Amino acid sequence: MSQTDGVPPATVFVDADNTLWDTDRVFAEAQLGLLSGVEAATGTPCPVSDRLGYVRAIDQAIAARHHSGLRYPAKLLIKATALALSGKGAVEAARASRLGTAPSHLPASSEEEIEALYWRALKAVPVLRPGVMAGLSALQDAGCAVLIVSEAARGKVETVIGATGLEGHFTRVIEGQKRPELYRRVLRLARLPKRAFMIGDQLDRDIAPAKAAGLATIYFPGGFRPEWTPDAAEVGPDFTITDFSEAARIIVASPDA
Repeated sequence: MSQTDGVPPATVFVDADNTLWDTDRVFAEAQLGLLSGVEAATGTPCPVSDRLGYVRAIDQAIAARHHSGLRYPAKLLIKATALALSGKGAVEAARASRLGTAPSHLPASSEEEIEALYWRALKAVPVLRPGVMAGLSALQDAGCAVLIVSEAARGKVETVIGATGLEGHFTRVIEGQKRPELYRRVLRLARLPKRAFMIGDQLDRDIAPAKAAGLATIYFPGGFRPEWTPDAAEVGPDFTITDFSEAARIIVASPDA
């Protein structure tokens, strides 16, 4: 790979949450805290040893049926967890919470306190995923244009960039839904090299739309896969990595188009 006349040798799009930093770990701690809060408020302990698996089964049952997916209101998880601790299954508790067909018997003050603690826990600064700093530095040294593309608010992404010491590694932060036309439009309007890559942890939301746009795709699996996520064989990423620095080596070693 070579850079001529100041033109980047390649465009690299990269997802933020669970690709650059471990957002999943932050959510796990917040969900475990939520479970502890509901246990204390109801006086009923979690019936299984896998506490995270227990609350995530409820979380997935709600998200699979809610129009906002994983962005559903936190109060639904609080109510559903209380219903599950009372003896309902995860799916039944999720349905009753969403439709309001069964009382959770949690005092409103307890719900508000648990929700406040949950949102406070979600503000924790995530740790970087393996190889991120080295990989970004290698891409920067090679002269690549590196753009974050995320469905999260740009301000939030930029805050995490600052908190994790990643300032100066990105050409641009783009907020938007990852659709094929987004990649095509950015490449066209910014006059970036059409030789482009996408690095992401979600097969359906990162890899599939980038492939449809003609990008080379690099799959960096995270620690959590929603139950509705397709298999890698169905989507067919061009590369699968276990360390972000591997992505940089793949991109830098790739021959020029």
